[in-house]
Amino acid sequence: MYGERIVIPKKLQQKVLEQLHRGHPGIDRMRSLARNCVYWPNIDDQIIVLVRACQECASVAKADPKTKLESWPTPEKPWQRVHADFAGPINDTYFLLVVDSFSKWPEIIPTKRITTAATVSSLRKIFGRFGMPEILVTDNGPQLTSDTFEEFCEANGIMHLKTAPFHPQSNGQVERFVDTFKRTVKQIQAGGEDLDEALDIFLSCYRSTPCRSAPDGKSPAEILLGRPMRTSLELLRPPNKFIKDNNSKQNRQFNTKHGAKEKNFDSQDKVYAQVHQGNNWCWVSGKILERVGQVMYNVWLPDRQRIIRSHSNQLRKRYDDCNGVPDQAEQTIPLDILLVAWGIKPSEDATTTVIAPPPAEPEGLNELQREFLRELFEPASHQRRTRAPVRGPDPDEALLRRSSRQRLVPIRYEPYQLY
Repeated sequence: MYGERIVIPKKLQQKVLEQLHRGHPGIDRMRSLARNCVYWPNIDDQIIVLVRACQECASVAKADPKTKLESWPTPEKPWQRVHADFAGPINDTYFLLVVDSFSKWPEIIPTKRITTAATVSSLRKIFGRFGMPEILVTDNGPQLTSDTFEEFCEANGIMHLKTAPFHPQSNGQVERFVDTFKRTVKQIQAGGEDLDEALDIFLSCYRSTPCRSAPDGKSPAEILLGRPMRTSLELLRPPNKFIKDNNSKQNRQFNTKHGAKEKNFDSQDKVYAQVHQGNNWCWVSGKILERVGQVMYNVWLPDRQRIIRSHSNQLRKRYDDCNGVPDQAEQTIPLDILLVAWGIKPSEDATTTVIAPPPAEPEGLNELQREFLRELFEPASHQRRTRAPVRGPDPDEALLRRSSRQRLVPIRYEPYQLY
């Protein structure tokens, strides 16, 4: 006896241990049970060995405490290590998700099939835009462990790393993104958008939003593309002023080779414009309305009652006769002759001239004379006007004058508005 416990001889110790372990009580409870009735040297160690060797206990035992967390090493540059996984189906559509571990840039490819051929085709499209990554991390899906997929990775110099089966934490970079993608797309679709539109909205927002886990907290676009993405939120900022930066060297080479010359047209200039219809084109008479940019013009075609946009290379000046003489309407008459013709006598010493009410319009006037008469005797012209002294025509210099009145095209002919 050992106190109140029986000392078991060596040849019976194994039978006693089996009797104590009959109910599979575990190490601690089995120790407590043995201390109430039996004893022999090293009994506690033999109990530990017996319980650990029991297959029935091991098959239903709880998992051990989790091991120390070991994160993936941080890549040195974008698109060095990417993580890939499938999500779905959503509306009978699967989605191949690829996330760059450095910039957090996502790529999503919708597909109806998740076979090896479809997976390789989708990855080839993504890698064709951003290049081949050094490391590709995936799970153990059958389409990702086939010989065809391994040959694809080997041919492109990609190290394919497969995580442990049924352990999504090993591929947590893309697994976390799968959850974000599913929840966000459902929220966007709740607003009435279809699946394709929801996918585009999600990608635009995710790629342009700063990410706290990315370097310097920048957005994925800034890290991968080197610039922020332009979204509709840019409309809240003041408009940028475009800086004119012509490629002077290229311009000189083109001008020298083709003998190009500068062609400028003013508003109301009469021109011929090229009008294309099908594979043919013809010259159509028109008039310059305004200049848009450096070499673009809006041209009004009276014969066709419409406005077209033409390059200066598609325009040439128009004259009314074969000799190239301008229209009669474009000819001007010296001012002093017109003043005398209408009874207006300018004073050489005075700087002001009082304009009398207009006389009855004579017959036989051309259009220019009628236009000049209407300008002189508008309602505001009954007031006293200040004019510079009028001098006679210089024999060495022709005194010509054009009307300074600004002629505007009716608003109904304006096809757009410039800001």
